[in-house]
Amino acid sequence: MRRMSRNLQIDVAALASCLLFGSLPTSARDCQNVRTVARFSAPESFRADLDTVWQLVRDHFYDLKFNGVNWKSVGETYRAKLPDIKSKYEFQGLVNRMLGELHSSHTTYVTDDDLEYYMLPAVLHQDLSGHRVEHIGAMGSQTGSEFIVAGVLEGSPAEKAGILSGDRLVAADGQPFRAAGSFRGKEGKSVQLQFRRGSDSALLTTSAIPVKQNILRAFLEATERSAHIVTVSGKRLGYVHLWTMANDAFRTALDTLVRRRLHDTDGLVLDLRDGYGGSPWSYADVFYRPDVAWEQRSRGVGAVTRYSGYAKPIVVLINQGTRSAKELFCYELKSSHRAILVGSRTAGAFLGAGGFEVGGSGYLELAVTGLKVDGKLLEDNGVVPDVIVAPRFTYTDRDSQLLAAREALIEAIRSRSVSEPPARQAL
Repeated sequence: MRRMSRNLQIDVAALASCLLFGSLPTSARDCQNVRTVARFSAPESFRADLDTVWQLVRDHFYDLKFNGVNWKSVGETYRAKLPDIKSKYEFQGLVNRMLGELHSSHTTYVTDDDLEYYMLPAVLHQDLSGHRVEHIGAMGSQTGSEFIVAGVLEGSPAEKAGILSGDRLVAADGQPFRAAGSFRGKEGKSVQLQFRRGSDSALLTTSAIPVKQNILRAFLEATERSAHIVTVSGKRLGYVHLWTMANDAFRTALDTLVRRRLHDTDGLVLDLRDGYGGSPWSYADVFYRPDVAWEQRSRGVGAVTRYSGYAKPIVVLINQGTRSAKELFCYELKSSHRAILVGSRTAGAFLGAGGFEVGGSGYLELAVTGLKVDGKLLEDNGVVPDVIVAPRFTYTDRDSQLLAAREALIEAIRSRSVSEPPARQAL
């Protein structure tokens, strides 16, 4: 079965550019293919699935020279390792080692035990209701036998369970931890989690109650919940964490939050750390539009005022988890001097990606399009912040990057106050 997608994107590994998180221009999108290979991924089918992945790379990888790799030889090498593979998890590791030979972002193989398995097709289909999965809202990556938490969605079961960025999740109900697989069939049930914190090797225990939902919906709700205002040095500072840019719903959410709930602030911290990319187009518009006040009155209804844009100072938080479409977003804000970037260099994961189902439980994200911005390669290079701050205590009240962002924002607000601010127009 062959299926053509009209909405490939930039990242979730690209889905990244084309697929995952980020989207390509129409001409590039229209030429990408998404294939479904209907086959059950049991041990006896590993060779067929490996061949499928190898062939998809051969036919669709964006670089005809495979980044200088002899792809035929690579395939032979990894096929020879198949007799030692006994489980789906081992097979996933083998495939990703093979893909790693390409040294390319947006090129990874996931299974139905991973959140990305459900997120990628949801991104492709602009779906905020289907592709549901049981999860606890812990974002991160599998490293050996541990799942390293990069961030925890606001209001999620993981947050309620006390899980923090940097924690190493080891087990769920006594079995090896997987972001999706550990909670299959356990919606609404308490699951015991074992994890390690910091450099401590001792196992800690907590419990979380997974929810079942579309993972994009979870990201959207977390973005909306993250918005808040704090007062620092007498200034009202807004904050919002944009977890992904998967579709227009996220652009609309950011636009609405900034023009309404966060509008009457002295400055804004826009957090682009971690999460995924998506489609970058038009996200920056709210920060460039004139800040025009629109007041309307109706009979029997009080006056309502809306604003067209946000003209106050902005600081953007970035780190190694800022990838794909988010990299274009922060590059745009930095190069136009609209915002100050604080944190650490972005991921340098900036390629267009396509998504391909493999077997009954696998999904390949593959870089299918090379991208440049202003003639520059962001792939491997990323975007360098204006103020470099090493990450410590991320997403806590001692978050080193967030505290530095607030300091930079206060300084920008004070610097602006000595000059005449742009006059707001009223209709």
